[in-house]
Amino acid sequence: MATLIFAGAGIALATTFNVDVGASGSLMYSPSFIEIQPGDTVKWTWKGTNHSVTSGTPGHATGLFDSGIKGNGSTFSFTFPNSGTFLYFCIPHGSCCGMIGTVMVAGSTPTPSPSPSPTPDPTVPAQSLNVSTRLDVETGDQVSIGGIIITEGEVKKVLLRAIGPSLAAFGVSDPLPDPVLELHAGDGSLITTNDNWKDNPEMADIEETGLAPSNDLESAIIETLDPGLYTAVVKGENGATGVGLVEAYDLDLSVTSQLGNLSTRGFVGTGTNVMIGGFILGGGGKEVDVVVRALGPSLSAFGVTGALADPTLELHDANGTLIQDNDNWKDMQQTEIEATGLEPTDDLESAIFETLAPGAYTAIVAGQEDLTGVGLVEVYRLP
Repeated sequence: MATLIFAGAGIALATTFNVDVGASGSLMYSPSFIEIQPGDTVKWTWKGTNHSVTSGTPGHATGLFDSGIKGNGSTFSFTFPNSGTFLYFCIPHGSCCGMIGTVMVAGSTPTPSPSPSPTPDPTVPAQSLNVSTRLDVETGDQVSIGGIIITEGEVKKVLLRAIGPSLAAFGVSDPLPDPVLELHAGDGSLITTNDNWKDNPEMADIEETGLAPSNDLESAIIETLDPGLYTAVVKGENGATGVGLVEAYDLDLSVTSQLGNLSTRGFVGTGTNVMIGGFILGGGGKEVDVVVRALGPSLSAFGVTGALADPTLELHDANGTLIQDNDNWKDMQQTEIEATGLEPTDDLESAIFETLAPGAYTAIVAGQEDLTGVGLVEVYRLP
């Protein structure tokens, strides 16, 4: 379908582009990236249920457009009047599963943009908007321990979540039935804890973020943190075990501090119980350098029993496409990784150096030849 619109002194042909939402049970838009012209329209058609098309990135909706959560057969359209790069996401599946899309609007003479404008400044480096890790949460040394760093600058408002029961809707066969979340300072002292998120005194603030867990047994903490190192510990209530997800969201991109890195330690199993670390880059349009690491043998020096003997690492984009993989870090990019000062201390550990555009990415840690044990996945956004 096409209609005529006037652009300047001439006539341009405006076109409607079609995007499928959740086709064949997938948690993705197809295509997830399209390039159009100012005045063109994108029409999304639902091929699955419980999805949305929401402008921005998870935790940072811009208000430019929002379909609401719709079901199979529904449609939603939006006309893009100005040039720029526009990210959008699915509210239920953007943070957990990387269901994110991009519309790039070409053209050199943009018309006035609706307010607020989501167009990222191409001169501003992207920063970490969200970091998450899905893994098998056991007991003792094998609980999930997620570390985040707030870089130097102002205080940073963040939301932490521990997800378990709702993972069953995404095909996880053994989700953690009742996760408990603890937030610790760098010295190990307990800042706060939460079991069921609706019991949190700041429940209303959590709901206002649009990121409240979908299951009452899941946990959430909202805090304003000084720059420094923090640890989020996820365990099962009464020693329960299962697959869980620990997440951190940046709720204030206006301050100078940032989410500097993600690190999560936990048990690395096989099949669907490997360790899956996700991160979203945004808030700026410029590419940034990252280092992703998978550690195992070196954890033994810190008293960890049952460390993963030989980790492997894969880095995927939002469509699931493999960007790069690595087994032993010295086998590739040794010079680039050593230049960052982040090289692993054991030759059997893995590392990847990449320059990434804004978007969603996934790091998968497994054991070579299906080895299992305690591993650590880390994602560093370099200055």
